[in-house]
Amino acid sequence: MGSILVTKATGTTGRHVVSGLAERGATVKAATRNPSSAAHGNIIPVAFDWDDRATWASALDGTDAIYLVKPESDEVTQIVRDFTRLAEDSGATKIVLLSEIAAETRADDAHELQVERVIDESNLDFAILRPNWFMQDLVDERFFGNLIRQDGVIVMTTGGAATAWIDARDIAAVAVELLLGQNCGKQALTLTGPEALTLEQLTDRVAAVTGAVIQPVEETTEAAEERLKTADAPAGFIEYFSNIGRSIMNGDTAIVTDLVARITGNQPRGLDAFLTEHAPSLQRAGRE
Repeated sequence: MGSILVTKATGTTGRHVVSGLAERGATVKAATRNPSSAAHGNIIPVAFDWDDRATWASALDGTDAIYLVKPESDEVTQIVRDFTRLAEDSGATKIVLLSEIAAETRADDAHELQVERVIDESNLDFAILRPNWFMQDLVDERFFGNLIRQDGVIVMTTGGAATAWIDARDIAAVAVELLLGQNCGKQALTLTGPEALTLEQLTDRVAAVTGAVIQPVEETTEAAEERLKTADAPAGFIEYFSNIGRSIMNGDTAIVTDLVARITGNQPRGLDAFLTEHAPSLQRAGRE
């Protein structure tokens, strides 16, 4: 087997895909914009930038399989299409795409759905991963982390519907199995954690671990859009964020699947275990 290219190799899932593959003895090309200069073990850092197509060919050289985290760009569909064609021409045979929960329900012009179609229409053996919300988002300052630590709130648009949060390490474990397996099966897989929780249940769990009062704040789609407009968020992001809220309210994130266990042989991590592990990162500001 040739090497396996992992895009966004230092990202939330990518870094675990890299380590998981390396532990299994695979030769891994860890693709980042600013790679370290030397290989370590069977991990080979490679320069890769979606905005610099000159880096694509060298990253794909000798690559058999790819873990693909799509770029953040208004041109994402065309970029992935061009990259996939180059991957085919370079001799790659397999690709695992990180997509998102309920991407198949989005409008035809939604980037996440269009990218899935690019992969589906390629000549590569593929798996499309549609994971639920990452547990890591709860501690990430770009998502819920600062709101929990500084304001003691979790703000979401849910309409009372639940979400089956999943640990990014379990997503990576599924990707590793698929990348190392004989084939991906040309399929889309909805990945979730072991239980679905409402916003109120989620805040209760976080509060129990941190020992602090955490309040659930239900935000309407309209209020979320207005808040993002005030923050000068791009129109495309506002639309995307609204689609996520609608997806939760439609019940798309409440589904619980057993695919993590079936593919990896291990039960997915539960939220309580994750919160306990990351409790210091969730402590309210000013608490001893």
